[in-house]
Amino acid sequence: MRGLSLLFFSIQNAFRKKAVAALAVLGVAFGTALMTVLFSLAAGMDHRVEGTFSELSNRITISGRDALFGGLYLGMGTRPIPSSFIDTIRNIPHVEKVYSQVSVVMRPQNMNYVMPLFGYGTEEIHDLDNNPYNKIIEGTSPGNKEEIIIGKSLQEYMSLLNSSFAIGNSYPFMIMEGSRAKELNLKVVGVYQTGNEVLDGAFSGSEKLAREIGKIPEGSVSAINVAVDGVDNVESTAKAIQQELSGKKPELQVVVPGEVLNPVKNILDILGKFLMAVSLVAVVAGGLSIMVVMLLSVVNRMREFGILKALGWTPANIIFMVLVESLALSLFGAALGVALGYAGLAVARDLIAADIAVLSWQVTASVFLAGILIGVAGGIYPAWRANSVVPAKILREV
Repeated sequence: MRGLSLLFFSIQNAFRKKAVAALAVLGVAFGTALMTVLFSLAAGMDHRVEGTFSELSNRITISGRDALFGGLYLGMGTRPIPSSFIDTIRNIPHVEKVYSQVSVVMRPQNMNYVMPLFGYGTEEIHDLDNNPYNKIIEGTSPGNKEEIIIGKSLQEYMSLLNSSFAIGNSYPFMIMEGSRAKELNLKVVGVYQTGNEVLDGAFSGSEKLAREIGKIPEGSVSAINVAVDGVDNVESTAKAIQQELSGKKPELQVVVPGEVLNPVKNILDILGKFLMAVSLVAVVAGGLSIMVVMLLSVVNRMREFGILKALGWTPANIIFMVLVESLALSLFGAALGVALGYAGLAVARDLIAADIAVLSWQVTASVFLAGILIGVAGGIYPAWRANSVVPAKILREV
């Protein structure tokens, strides 16, 4: 009972001097708010990358030798390849599905950069569960070749540039017709999200539209996608496809998209570690603010500690009181920091992207654990100073 009374007395005592307490709480709150934001952003990046890796884990892409990003963008930037290769690939062991891809680029009017357009035929739409047509999250799928859908990631990026593509509106795009640019009006009828950032960062529409824009004749495709029956068989199947198509014209490249993305994943891992380091620096700064504030408080309360010792308080009581005061301030600051961090993330998710950050209990637990460590670490030296007071010396000065 006595211990409980000492606990409540220590907690109340932590907030006795409101200005000093507010300074300590705000120092911790700043560090933990930054920690909450950065940890959540890192988790959001990991979530997006892992979703793309999961989607591409059992895939192989065959495209022209000069395709952009090693064929990751499904044959863009190179000559079309014969669709007859599909029949050859189907007979290779462990090949589960083979489907064609018609991909082109087009430039929105009044913009200086081009955007991908992936075209899908009836067969791909019906046979592939995770194609854009089957992952509409808003609006509808295209009903004719003048209608397109936009990937969620591309929509969010364009919104940041104040060039959003709203559902139901038609927009002019510039395409090349020979040596001249031609204007083509296309209506955005839906938004899709597949979890594959390559697809979600583009437009999608009918195969017929893509063929007309890219002047890709029947019998030719931009790329051939292969789904393998297991992740363990991807590498051996890719080698078998490479051998089967060796010497074919035009020159081809057989790419495992997951391997192409490994450097990107490594960069994001490094970025995640950097964000963690920044967070820890902010938390250490919060801990130092607690230590400084508690130390100043202890120095100003030496007479109080001397009188308490003279009244029978043990060294353990003094140390316990100071540590509890430090812990109470840091936990209050951590709670405020989590609230501020989540508020900032809510604004970012509303203005930028809903999945830009992942708000999880792991992040909250990590922040509160940091708050406990800050409180204990920041209170150890002030507690030692408080315990070092000599009652006789203090009483002589009264």
